[in-house]
Amino acid sequence: MPDAVTTTAPSAQDLVADERARSAERARRAERRRSLLQNAGVLIPFALVLVAGVAAVPNFVSGSNVTNVLVNAAILAIVGYGMTLVIAVRGIDLSVGSAQALAACVAAWAVNGAGPLAGAVVGIAVGAALGLVNGLLVTQLRVPGFIATLSTMSVFRGLVLLFTGGAPIMIASGGFKSVATASVLGVPVPFVIALLLGAGAWFVLDRMRFGKHVVAVGGSPEAAIDSGIGVSRVLLLAYVAAGAAAGVGGVLLASQLGVVNGSVSSGLELQAIAIVVLGGTSMAGGRPRIVGTFVAALLLSMINSGLNLLNVPSFYQYVALGALLVFALSIDGAQRAAVRRMLEGRNS
Repeated sequence: MPDAVTTTAPSAQDLVADERARSAERARRAERRRSLLQNAGVLIPFALVLVAGVAAVPNFVSGSNVTNVLVNAAILAIVGYGMTLVIAVRGIDLSVGSAQALAACVAAWAVNGAGPLAGAVVGIAVGAALGLVNGLLVTQLRVPGFIATLSTMSVFRGLVLLFTGGAPIMIASGGFKSVATASVLGVPVPFVIALLLGAGAWFVLDRMRFGKHVVAVGGSPEAAIDSGIGVSRVLLLAYVAAGAAAGVGGVLLASQLGVVNGSVSSGLELQAIAIVVLGGTSMAGGRPRIVGTFVAALLLSMINSGLNLLNVPSFYQYVALGALLVFALSIDGAQRAAVRRMLEGRNS
């Protein structure tokens, strides 16, 4: 007679190990899906707009237009880096436009009185101080970020109007104004600055402990507190960094324009939010995507430039910005839904 075949029921430990393996595989697939949606959300529109611009927009690839696109993208990207950090920790900063305007006007005033270097330092310091105000409101007074920065948006805009008295500030220093037009190996200086700041921000957020704290706070503030992370400190630093980034952007904007007033940078907050979300940083918090923000800033700058070259009325540009923001938020929602389904084990 043939030997009887004996079967052994899997042990509880084997079942637990199998379930852990399946969960790990679902997590890996969810992360791949997340990365795909994040990259597609900015790279596909970027490629389409670039091809359409080259093919259909006159002078789109002319030297002067390319320079303008790069300078405008650089200023927007720098502000976007700060917004990326704030959104990554589940915050928001609606005051960046007003903060940049105040920093630009104060910098212009300081340049005329004390020279370019002093003006640049003062402008960045003003931006950082305004970010500190936002951070203290959020961390110490426990005001929600949306409400706090919505309020300071009006306060800062009022301050810049009071500071300028409603009149423009002309910058007399030719050296300061030449910063936005100077180039390094044919690349505009503001764009080089944006690349360097972006590389530094990426390194800090992707390779240093502070970046891990940002991801932890954005993922789950309660779990971050249980892990011993100073959530209030991370939030405060995020808002200060956003203010300082607005200050740097304000200094470069003053250099680019040569004359500033209290109305500059109106609507900047929506542009910054759009490029951050389109770049792959989720409004629900989590991992910041600095490279995505940079690419999205280039995309938005190309769109604005193309519409200007086609002599499209400015109000249509607001329509384009709104549509881009809706698209970015849709991608963000689809990304989170897809990840949630994958983690639950239901392939979509």
